[in-house]
Amino acid sequence: MLKSSWVVVCVMSSVACSDAMVATDPMAGTASGGVSMAPKGGAGASEVASTPVVSSGGAGAVAQRPDSGGTRAPAQGGAGSAAPAGQGGAGSAAGAGSPAKGGAGAAAQGGAGAVAAGSCESLPSVSDYAQPGPFTDAKMFEATGPNSNYTLFRPDSSLGKDGFQHPIATWGNGIATTPDQYRSTLTLIASHGFVIIGCNDTQAERPCLSDGLDWLIEQNDAEGPLRGKLDVEREVAIGYSWGGGAAIDTSDRPNIRATVSLHGMPPRVTTAFESMHSPLLLFTSTGDTFVTPEGYVTPNYEKSTVQTFYATLDDLNAGHLYVADTDAVSCAASAALGTCGNAEAERAPTIAWLRYWVCNDQAAQTFFFGDDCTLCKAPWTMPQRKHWP
Repeated sequence: MLKSSWVVVCVMSSVACSDAMVATDPMAGTASGGVSMAPKGGAGASEVASTPVVSSGGAGAVAQRPDSGGTRAPAQGGAGSAAPAGQGGAGSAAGAGSPAKGGAGAAAQGGAGAVAAGSCESLPSVSDYAQPGPFTDAKMFEATGPNSNYTLFRPDSSLGKDGFQHPIATWGNGIATTPDQYRSTLTLIASHGFVIIGCNDTQAERPCLSDGLDWLIEQNDAEGPLRGKLDVEREVAIGYSWGGGAAIDTSDRPNIRATVSLHGMPPRVTTAFESMHSPLLLFTSTGDTFVTPEGYVTPNYEKSTVQTFYATLDDLNAGHLYVADTDAVSCAASAALGTCGNAEAERAPTIAWLRYWVCNDQAAQTFFFGDDCTLCKAPWTMPQRKHWP
């Protein structure tokens, strides 16, 4: 059983925590089936979006498109639209992992054409991003990766079906937890075509998250079930709480296409925000009184130099443990951290963010773009966007 007081000390003081105090995983080697918040911002903060949402970018700026292969919409800009960090100038192509952007009428890199079979763009459309995707047999595989110190979430027998090449993702846990405590959410994301590797460290940092991605890249060329089935040029970094900071730290990798930080702590690398180049999605809730918005998540938003959406779930019952599975051992940690909630309301926008930026799923942009976007109305509140077209 986790010690609630120890968890609090670890998170709040950022001291190293002893692995001996963490519950061990008895299933190593097996596969498993599938407080009111002050307004954000302040002096020097980016624009605050209410309803309607006010975003950065000049008059006539429109939603930018992800930099991806296959059929591409025209790169969009318009008079006065500002290119986020990492993007190319007028008519140019963005670097790896960055959205393509140019002047009005310029074509995005790759041009119009048929979607390549097996590419991420060939991912079937969905009507409900909170439901399982086309790879319904996705499951958890434990004791894998370097030194068997990782947990994998991926499709099982449907892996690589019809030549599909799966984007790769790395996951960072909340402190004193392990990836299996987020199985329901990570398996759901994997069902949408992503192969996710989670670092088992109970205080996960960039080296472990990055090493996991490197291992997946190696497996794409090695004998085994992953051989030839991964799109190693499309990487994702996701994390929660302490791991949310680690995900931002890991986003300096050149092939990172999107980053998600759920109720995340600040990164530990001092140059992390300067090194980021991919769009960032930040989550918090009005009920998280532990990793508070004003103390942790809002500073992340203010420091971000990339295209960023800051989403706040208006739910006083959604505390800090909201992201963990309802049956996770961490649920008994402390009443001060709230109850576990399977990240219920945060799953769909997370999947939509990844499918949009990584796989060019244009239907997913309704979550983030426009004054009536999904994250701009109940049960969400105070949406904020920066470096937004």
